[in-house]
Amino acid sequence: KQWYQRRVAITAGIEVLKEELLPTVMPCINELLQIVKNDKEYEREKLNSINWMVEFLYRNNPRYKAQRQDMELLDIPFVQKILAKRPQPPLPLHLRLTKNDAATLIQAGVRGYMARQLPRVQGFRDKVRRKQAAATVIQSGWRGYKIRMAIRDEDLSSKDFCKLYYGVRTPYSTLN
Repeated sequence: KQWYQRRVAITAGIEVLKEELLPTVMPCINELLQIVKNDKEYEREKLNSINWMVEFLYRNNPRYKAQRQDMELLDIPFVQKILAKRPQPPLPLHLRLTKNDAATLIQAGVRGYMARQLPRVQGFRDKVRRKQAAATVIQSGWRGYKIRMAIRDEDLSSKDFCKLYYGVRTPYSTLN
């Protein structure tokens, strides 16, 4: 008897789907397929089909069609509530770029890499690295000198020692 009741419930559910849901959703799916078929940009998966279907069904609701004709997805009240709770992550870069933009980005990366490999650029980068290393040596020597002087003069609190030792720069340091 239970299995029969379940079967009746399932059959009733299928009938509801056939009679009420499918006549509403099928035109939406057909429209979506036509857009994908005719427009080459959408072949690259730039179209979020779920969002598009929500917008289409909301706009084409027979009860409110005149009022909602110019509604965008983000203007729909229930969508605003959902996005307030769980914002959608931004689309990945490969879905936002056109083929030309992607080619330009790749070319810029390759040209930058090739330019950094030039001998004169490598020499400049080595020079900068040597200057940075020299600056680090000078700074650590100066910091050690300041600590030795503070210890010799015995006016070093633990707070000032940490500032000197770890190189924390504050405008109100007592050992400036």
